Amino acid sequence: MNAMIKKEEKYDWIIKLVLMLVFLWLFLLSIKLLGEVFKHYFSDNTTDLIRNATGDPIVSFFIGLLTTAVIQSSSSTTSIIVAFVGAGTISFANAIPMVMGANIGTSVTGILVSFGQIKNKLEFHKSFAAAVVHDNFNWFCVLLFLPLEIMTGFLGKTASFLTDLFIGGKGVKFSSPLDLVVKSSAKAIENFVARLFGNPITEHIAPGKTSYYPEYDGMLLTVMIILSLVLLFISLNYMSSIMKKILIGKFERIIHKFVFNNMLTSFLFGLIFTVSVQSSSVTISLIVPLVGAGILTLEQIFPYAVGANIGTTITGILAAMVTGNPSGITIALVHTLFNFFGAVVFIPLKVLPITTAKWFASKVRENRLWAIGFLVAMFFILPALFIFL
Repeated sequence: MNAMIKKEEKYDWIIKLVLMLVFLWLFLLSIKLLGEVFKHYFSDNTTDLIRNATGDPIVSFFIGLLTTAVIQSSSSTTSIIVAFVGAGTISFANAIPMVMGANIGTSVTGILVSFGQIKNKLEFHKSFAAAVVHDNFNWFCVLLFLPLEIMTGFLGKTASFLTDLFIGGKGVKFSSPLDLVVKSSAKAIENFVARLFGNPITEHIAPGKTSYYPEYDGMLLTVMIILSLVLLFISLNYMSSIMKKILIGKFERIIHKFVFNNMLTSFLFGLIFTVSVQSSSVTISLIVPLVGAGILTLEQIFPYAVGANIGTTITGILAAMVTGNPSGITIALVHTLFNFFGAVVFIPLKVLPITTAKWFASKVRENRLWAIGFLVAMFFILPALFIFL
């Protein structure tokens, strides 16, 4: 009898694990699809926005933030910036604040993911805090290093010095496992829905490459956003539910003991995992529901988020080294140095971003409209005011 029970428990655990992997794939697909939709719809506008940046570093910073919040990919924003710097379209000095803005803009994905738990008031304010603590870290880094860079240029000078050490070396090509898992499916879904609505698939030339994706209009954009969000919320809901069941007991203890038991292992896990999947958005988004479910705390995941920030810039360095463009390597190094120095300063001062995130979480617990207001105001209204007024 006991043998039969153990056998049933074993199969039950395997089924849960398989379902978890299926919904994880759907979750990753939804994030990829949402990012591709925004990137393709706004590609021409965001490119023009970056190209027309003024000499005002604050405006340049908010251009980087708004562009990345719209297309949900700091890698795409940075790639455009690198291309324009290399072509002499924008100055190196203007590019640095844009990269800092892109660092903040990419955190919008984690905040969107937290909305998957909005129906559960207790879980939502915790998951929102987990997403916002990442955003807060980026804001505190900007508040410290942007004025310092404007006054001294230390990030740009340090990156330029380090670039001299890299030039001449062979770049390493690194294909993203994330793209291998979901990119083709996201492209197939996007093109299939476009054809249903009669939108042609055409050639688009971006800085450095040619792509084929649909001609977007307002209707196709709306449908694709709804489809992406439905996939995201359904997968997140089931993934969170299954994750709680899997993590109860031994596996939860393993996570606490070997991953999030101290600052160093948490930081290294965030860094290595992000280098592996080449997306800090995914790295942060996966941990948000765990905090919402009460499995992990803000204090435990903060070093993980900081590590993820550095991890996503290492991919940029590899990509820039492949091109051999000195300006590209320098901008990529600025991105890395910005996050590295931010980690050096704010991991010891983690009370600042964590306390701020908890304050926002308390407001969200009182009224969930605070979360919507924060998202719209910080990522869209504030940047638009600085850029267009």
